[in-house]
Amino acid sequence: MAYELIRLVHFAALFVVSATVLIHYIAFAPVITREDARNLYRVDMAFWAASAVVLIAGLVLWLGVGKPASFYSPNSLFHTKLGLFFGMLLCSIPATKFFRLEGRRAEIDADADADVKIVTPTLSRSLVRGKFLTLAVIFICAYLVARGVGL
Repeated sequence: MAYELIRLVHFAALFVVSATVLIHYIAFAPVITREDARNLYRVDMAFWAASAVVLIAGLVLWLGVGKPASFYSPNSLFHTKLGLFFGMLLCSIPATKFFRLEGRRAEIDADADADVKIVTPTLSRSLVRGKFLTLAVIFICAYLVARGVGL
């Protein structure tokens, strides 16, 4: 019972992570409004919360319930998947800093004009696009690990 519950939580959080990455990919344009920045800040917070749930549930699945840790630990694709996940989190940091700065500024200046244009950093936009690609590779690795490939 615990295995199914943790697995369900893991998958649900993965869907939230995927949705937030897709929203970032689509909405993070070279120029955005303050309102967009505030909304992207909220999406970014959902990304980090869901990523934490994915990480915790994944660790529980790896070390606690389900298949034994000896199934996953020697698998090089599993370690690749973990490395890509942490790399994706690192790629999110510059965009998170930008969203936090502009999102809080938009909340503080709520009475100000919401149509003020903000130029977004090119590095942050590029890393968001890289995050989208990394997530796709993570899903491929997860599929292969679940099938026992890489042992």
